[in-house]
Amino acid sequence: MNTKPVPPSPDALLHEVDARMTQALDNFFQRSRIAIQDTIFRVLAERMDTPHIATGQTCLDLLNASPEALSAAFADQFRRHLARPETFPSHHGDPAPELQLVDDDTLKRQLAEEKLAADMTETLRADMLPLFRRIQAVQRAKLENNTNLNHPDVYGPLPVIRALSRALDSQGMSPACGTFLLGCVRAPLLDTLKHTYTALNQFLSVADLPDLPVPDVPRPPPPRRSDPDAGHDVLAHIRSASSATGGLGPASGGVSTGLFPAASPHSLVDSLTDWRAFPPDLVSANAETPALVLRQLQQNARQAGTGAFDLAILDALAGLFEFILDDPAVSPRYKAEIAHLQIPALRVALISPEFFSDDQHPARQLIDLMGQFSRRFPEGDATHHNALEQIHTACATVLDDADHPNEAFARAHSALAAWLAGENMRTEAALNAEVAHLEQIERQELGTLLALENLNDLTERYPAPESVLRRLENAWVPHMTSLYVAESGEGPDWRAACQTLLNLFLSLQPPDSDATREARLQSIPAINAALRQGLLAQGAEPAQLKDFFSAITATQECWIRPALGHREARVSTFTPQRISPAQIESFANQAPGSQENDPALRQAQQLIEGDWVDFDPPYEGLATARVAWVGVRGYLLFCDSEGEQRFSLDCEGLATEIRTGRARIPEQSLTRNAMLRLKDSLATGLS
Repeated sequence: MNTKPVPPSPDALLHEVDARMTQALDNFFQRSRIAIQDTIFRVLAERMDTPHIATGQTCLDLLNASPEALSAAFADQFRRHLARPETFPSHHGDPAPELQLVDDDTLKRQLAEEKLAADMTETLRADMLPLFRRIQAVQRAKLENNTNLNHPDVYGPLPVIRALSRALDSQGMSPACGTFLLGCVRAPLLDTLKHTYTALNQFLSVADLPDLPVPDVPRPPPPRRSDPDAGHDVLAHIRSASSATGGLGPASGGVSTGLFPAASPHSLVDSLTDWRAFPPDLVSANAETPALVLRQLQQNARQAGTGAFDLAILDALAGLFEFILDDPAVSPRYKAEIAHLQIPALRVALISPEFFSDDQHPARQLIDLMGQFSRRFPEGDATHHNALEQIHTACATVLDDADHPNEAFARAHSALAAWLAGENMRTEAALNAEVAHLEQIERQELGTLLALENLNDLTERYPAPESVLRRLENAWVPHMTSLYVAESGEGPDWRAACQTLLNLFLSLQPPDSDATREARLQSIPAINAALRQGLLAQGAEPAQLKDFFSAITATQECWIRPALGHREARVSTFTPQRISPAQIESFANQAPGSQENDPALRQAQQLIEGDWVDFDPPYEGLATARVAWVGVRGYLLFCDSEGEQRFSLDCEGLATEIRTGRARIPEQSLTRNAMLRLKDSLATGLS
C-alpha cells in the first residue's frame, strides 16, 4: 500500500535553502570564468595603461589558475555569514560598531561593495521578495522550536557580495585587484542570484507543509531600465525661463529648494485654493473634446501678473496635458477623466516641481495607470464600464482632497492598482497551465545549461578523450537535467551528481603518486555505481551501458595498466597566457557583444508584466498583446486584454520581429511619452 511521504520539516527546508544558496556560490567561478574574463578584456580595452593591465593580468591569473579555490572561499565565507550573520551587516547604512579610519583602497572597496549591492538589490527585487515571503512563512512554522531566526535578507545581494569580497582577500588578492574583480562580476553574479532565487521560490512553493500561509502579495515589477527621463530637461527649461525673467521659486512657502529662488507670498498656488469656484465651463471636460483648462487658466494668470516661475510651471504642465489628451492610444472616455486632474496636477507641480523629473511621482503614476487602463479595458470590452467606474472613483478621490493633493494622488493610485491586481488574478487564472508549461521548459533549459557548464569547466581543467566527453553529453547531462527539474533546482541528488562528475574526471587523470593511485583505484567502483544508477534512471539499454563504460574504462586503463591501455588524444581548451595591449584589443573585439549593441533585444528584455506590444501584421491573431508573464530565461507569455487569446515568444524571437518592423514596443508610460514630446516642443520653441 502506498503511503503519503512525510513532508519536510521547517528545519529541513531552511537547511536545504542554505545548501542550495551555498552550492550556487561554490560553483560560481567555474561556471562564470569565461564571462568574467571577457568583461575584464573589455574593461582593459577602455583603459590600456600599465597599472590597469597589471591589475587585470593578476585577476586573470588567479581566475584561470584556481577557479575552484575562489569558489570554495566564496562559499565558505557565505557559510560563515549564515552561521553568524551579525558579522555581515545585512542592511545598507548599518552603523559600524566603532568609528574607524580606513585607507583609500579600503574605502574604494567598501564603496564598490555598496554600489554593486544597491544596483543588484534593485534589479532583483521582483525575484527576491516572493522568495523572502516564503522563507518567512517557513520560519514562522519553526518559531515553536527556535525564536532566534535570521531575517530573509541574509540571502540578499549585500551579504553575498561581502562574502565574495572577503573571499578575494582570503586568496591573497590585493585590495586594488579585488575591487577591480568585483566590478567585473556583476552580470554573471546577477544571473546566478536571479536563477537561484527563482529556483528556491519554486522549491519552497511545492513543499508540502501543512498550515504554511504565504501572503498573496502582488509580485513587484523589476525596475525599468530606460534612458534618462526627459522631465529633467523640462525642469531645466522651467528653471531657465524663471531665471531669465527674474521669476520666483516654487510655491511651497518661501523655502528654496536649491534650484529655485524663494517663493512669492502671492503665488499662483494660492489662487487655486478654492479652484472649485472657477466657472463651470473652465473646469468641465466634455467626453468627446476634453477642455484644456490649463491653457485657459494661463491666459488669466498672465493678465493677473503671475510670477515667471509659476507661469513657466503652468506653461509646461499645459503642454504636457496637451500631448496626453492628444495621444491616440488613449480612448476619449479615459481622456475625459484624465482631463479632470489638470488643476490638482498643477497644484502638485507648483508645490513640488520634481513632478516633472520623477516618473515615480504619485500624480504621474496615477495618470500612467489610467493610460494603461485604456489599453487593458478598451471600449466595447466586457469590463470597460467597471474599469471606467474605478477611474471615476480615483479622480473623485483626488478632487475631494484639494488640501493634500500628493497624498490624494497616492491613495487613488493604490486603490486603482489594487483593483487592477484583482482583475489580473481573475484573468490570469486561465493562463496557469501555459505558465506552468513554460516554467517547466525553463527549468529543463537551465538544468541543461548548468550541467553543460559543469562539464565544460571540468573538461578544460581535467582533459579527457573526445569519446568520453561525447558520451557524457549524451547520457550524463540529460540525467542532471532531469534531477534539476525534479528537485526544482540544485537539490541533494543534483549536488551528488556534480560530485560524481568531478570524481569521474579525477579518475581519468594519471595519478602523481602511489597514494593517489591507490585512492583512485578505490574510488572507481563507487563512481561506476553512481553512473550506472543515473543512466538506468534515463532508461539506458544494456548495449548503451556497455558502450558508455567501455570508453571510460579504456581511459582509466591508460594509467592503471599502461601496457594495455589504449591511448586517445585528450581534449582541453584551457590555455593561460600573458596578455599585451594588442591582445586585449583583439580579445575585446572577439568577445560577445553586449545588449547595448542590439537595441531590439534590449527592448525585448526590458519588458515587464503588464506591458503592451503592437504587431503589424497581427501575430497569432493579435494586433496588440499584453505581457502576462516574464520568465527568468527570456520567455514571454502574451495575451489579449481578457486573457482569452495567448501565445508565447522568447526575447530573441520578439527582437527579430522588432528588427523586421513587424513588432513595436510603444512607450508604456503616458506621462513619459508626453514628456518626451514636450521636451522636443520646448527645444524647437513651439510650446
